Amino acid sequence: MKGSILVIDDEKSFRIVAEEALTREGYEVHTAPTGTTGLQLFLHEEPEVVILDRNLPDVDGVKLLERLLRETPDRQSGGPIIIMATAYADVESAVTALKLGAYDYLAKPLQLPELLITVQKALDTRRLKNQLQVWKGRAEKSLSEFTFPPSEAMQHVFTMIDKVAASPQTTVLIQGESGTGKEFCATLIHQRTTVRADEPFVEINCASLPEQLLESELFGYERGAFTDAKQSKRGLFEAADRGTLFLDEIGELTPGTQAKLLKVLETMSFRRLGGTRDHKVDVRVVAATNKDLSREVAAGKFRLDLFHRLDVFHLQIPPLRERREDILPLARFFLERFAGRAGKPIRKLTAQAEQILHRYSYPGNVRELRNLMERAVILEGEDEVTAGSIVITGGASAAAHLGERGRGHFFFIDAAEDGTPPTLDQLERAYIIRLLDHAGGNRTQVARLLGVSYPTVAKKIQDYEIPMAR
Repeated sequence: MKGSILVIDDEKSFRIVAEEALTREGYEVHTAPTGTTGLQLFLHEEPEVVILDRNLPDVDGVKLLERLLRETPDRQSGGPIIIMATAYADVESAVTALKLGAYDYLAKPLQLPELLITVQKALDTRRLKNQLQVWKGRAEKSLSEFTFPPSEAMQHVFTMIDKVAASPQTTVLIQGESGTGKEFCATLIHQRTTVRADEPFVEINCASLPEQLLESELFGYERGAFTDAKQSKRGLFEAADRGTLFLDEIGELTPGTQAKLLKVLETMSFRRLGGTRDHKVDVRVVAATNKDLSREVAAGKFRLDLFHRLDVFHLQIPPLRERREDILPLARFFLERFAGRAGKPIRKLTAQAEQILHRYSYPGNVRELRNLMERAVILEGEDEVTAGSIVITGGASAAAHLGERGRGHFFFIDAAEDGTPPTLDQLERAYIIRLLDHAGGNRTQVARLLGVSYPTVAKKIQDYEIPMAR
């Protein structure tokens, strides 16, 4: 089911035609001939969209609109999407309805194609609001959990974020190595920009789609623009209107898309694929890349004019190895999070584990530290994370990023030839082998270290075909 619709209209012929057309499109449809019946259905069925006639036999449509908004059940959606249907000449009532909170209005006699498109847009808007609420909740929780004082380098980054948050139209370019937290900073910019914080935060990875699909995602398309375009679709620029559009991996854009993006940034207007009408939007664009775009420009791979359009406000995120005072607070933060999720009583790192974590240079930055701590929680059987539970995937290439004194304490596992990280079973097998070596083959001691029974260890040794010689 695509969505639930309630039609409140005293014209029987319209109710029948609208119900048939909407049902054929996959919607669940309820109809009511009066305002009283409509209100009862509204409270019982909790529809996502209401199509409400302005002139009803028992109540004024505008008054019913106010009642529907007031009687809205306490749902995460934040309320119904109400579309008013009004006589062509009654524009004043339509304006009043919009001011009161109606999503849109349609002039009678209604055209079915216009009705279907408006309903779909209304549902898209409603779902975006749902996603926004979920994102805001996660973002606020995530930000509130970061209670430790950041390093001087990150304090500077946060200061810059506060400065650009006060300028809601300014385009921002975030540069930094993979895993440094560019997406986190983009969401923080949105969250701290007061006039945009309650509007959509929409993101797309520019490297994840081929050129034609990326353009249709960004700009949308009109019905018939290509073979499978059976109806019009809004793009991400429209979806992010009044909010923030986050373009991740901006350095991967093709020349053709770069040219189109430049035009949009200059005019804040665009045309959907296959369209002839310009759409105007109010969007702050935040772009991110792990590349040095100035070098890409010099190499002829990125447009100079687009680079200057994006780089109005530059935010450079330092790698984790350059802000080592953040390593242990972040490690403890991730430890608490993953131990809580796993239901394990792990509360701290041993001194040796802390020394090793602090010494490693993290080519994968904060993302790699996060993964290290998640694996440590999975593998650890005690109430604290020991050095033996810190597993680095990547073998010798990763070992190159560790100081000589710490290398012997780390546990390395090579990734597959195609770069795929090891599975949990592979990690567990390798860890048991490591513990057997550490315990001189004593399975009882291994069981104690893992916090499991002796038979469990014996079965795992058998299942993983670990040589008896250990």
